[in-house]
Amino acid sequence: MDPKHIQHSYIDRLFNAFQTSNRHIQQDLTSSLKEMNLTGPQFYILYLLSASEGTKSTELADRLDVKPSAITVMIDRLLKNDFVTRERDEKDRRIVKLDLTAAGREVFEKAKAKRREIFSRYLAFLDEEDVNQLVMIYEKLASAVENQTTED
Repeated sequence: MDPKHIQHSYIDRLFNAFQTSNRHIQQDLTSSLKEMNLTGPQFYILYLLSASEGTKSTELADRLDVKPSAITVMIDRLLKNDFVTRERDEKDRRIVKLDLTAAGREVFEKAKAKRREIFSRYLAFLDEEDVNQLVMIYEKLASAVENQTTED
């Protein structure tokens, strides 16, 4: 669809709906994560580390689109809470690899369960077909956005 042909009323309605629902969901998520001594970005780091062992800190910076110094600050807090380990690569000491600790994996699983609980509570306002369509539309939009950013 040509962006110039999208009606302004759709954009305004989408913006309002997204802001309202996102604000409530984010407030609940932030509150739950805070109880576990985590921030949203730290939870995402744990998510990324849970998906692949020995992730480099520079890879995390790229994935989060932040400078390596910003990752260092976030990782330091995760280290302080014993959620991650940081080790230098034996072959190349400049490379720093990160892994989840048992405590990190445990807090990540608890946070993930809480996230599911929060989303389930909000999605329960919709019927199953609406949820399916919402997920498919968001996946389609995310894919298009990812493809667009890789082309730029």
